[in-house]
Amino acid sequence: MPYNDRLFQLLGSLEPGELQAIWEKGFRRKPSDEEFEKLPQDLRVSVVSAHWRAIHGHSLPNLWRDSHELPWKRILIDVADKLKPGLGWTPITLDDATTEQALERMVLEFFEQRVRTAWAALPPEEQTRLASQLDAEMSASDALATGRATEAGITHVTATSLAAAIGSGLVTGAGVLALATGTTTLAVGGLLGGTLYQIGLWLVVRMFGVVTGAQLVASGGAAAVGGALLSAPAAAAFVAHAAMSTAYRKTIPATLMLLCAHELRRQLAELE
Repeated sequence: MPYNDRLFQLLGSLEPGELQAIWEKGFRRKPSDEEFEKLPQDLRVSVVSAHWRAIHGHSLPNLWRDSHELPWKRILIDVADKLKPGLGWTPITLDDATTEQALERMVLEFFEQRVRTAWAALPPEEQTRLASQLDAEMSASDALATGRATEAGITHVTATSLAAAIGSGLVTGAGVLALATGTTTLAVGGLLGGTLYQIGLWLVVRMFGVVTGAQLVASGGAAAVGGALLSAPAAAAFVAHAAMSTAYRKTIPATLMLLCAHELRRQLAELE
């Protein structure tokens, strides 16, 4: 597998902090592991790629596989199979005509379907409690502390607005952006664009906690939305279901982190 496949390209376009978040929060590795914290960005991309493929493809044949040989499409198929609602796996195979981009979209849509199911299962009072908790955390965040983002149109989270965002699709339907701004047609850029990106990722992370049954916490990092994926709530939310294997407890959150980051960036670029 060449060192310039789709996974390499996606990882290479991340900010340093985002790549580090995948290493620490997705894979649960220490900054000192493999001297990650000392490496330049291009080598970090290579290390993350190799580790991702190694833990996902952990098996006897993996002993004879090159570090970057496991196809990104194989990883996406496996993640989609695990996230797919209902019984059975997807019909996608490694050698069919389905593109990696189509699979990435499928993974996000399956995640959103699970969020809708989890939300619908919550009693109304729990929906209100969750919305209030998210609103309190967002209001206390560094990203909104100066008031500049609020003046630019960042809105409060309510049970009604959260339900609308979930219904339209948190990521693929631009639900998190509509939730933060009250509209999907707002022209953004600069500070506001960066703030919306951080809040969007953070909201997706928190809803992943609802899907997986992770305990939602309202303290210990709630003011770190400016560091989105590095916050304590993010770490708590990305606890996958106990039934998942060790590999999937790492690769599924990492995959969602990576795909959500790129999709939110794409949507924000269209609004600029």
